[in-house]
Amino acid sequence: TEKLLWLNQHYIKTGDLQHLTLHLEWQFKQLGTDTSHGPSLEAVLLAQRERAKTLREMAEKSQFFYQDFSEIDEEAKQKHLTAAALQSLVALRLALEKIEEWKSEEIHAVIQQVAGDLSIKLGLLAQPLRVAVTGNIFSPPIDATLQLIGKKRVLDRLDRILR
Repeated sequence: TEKLLWLNQHYIKTGDLQHLTLHLEWQFKQLGTDTSHGPSLEAVLLAQRERAKTLREMAEKSQFFYQDFSEIDEEAKQKHLTAAALQSLVALRLALEKIEEWKSEEIHAVIQQVAGDLSIKLGLLAQPLRVAVTGNIFSPPIDATLQLIGKKRVLDRLDRILR
């Protein structure tokens, strides 16, 4: 089983994007997920292809790109959404709101700037942000994740967490 999963992941990493996208779409449909409002399936595939051994796993771990989540992983919440982290997220939310061109590079620059302004390590800001916008600690790089989720959804999710 381990070897088959490795082989499957190899094909996900190196396979034809159009072919894989069709099968990823089928997996999302099996989960009852509407992917018409969110990033392209190809973009999700490219972002997640290093992290998933099967397309089913990829679809399950990519739900947050297309639908809001009702629950946050409890362990992640307790570890990363502390009072200090929430204060940092307030500053970050204000900075993210000012981004005009919602691109990965711009998002990354803002996150680095806020971390520097607050004199904290990037991870101490990125992990609470990841939990706030995905509900978990696992996602592609945070700047790519935010770009794919979209500015409005990111800000809405931050507002929900901050309330």
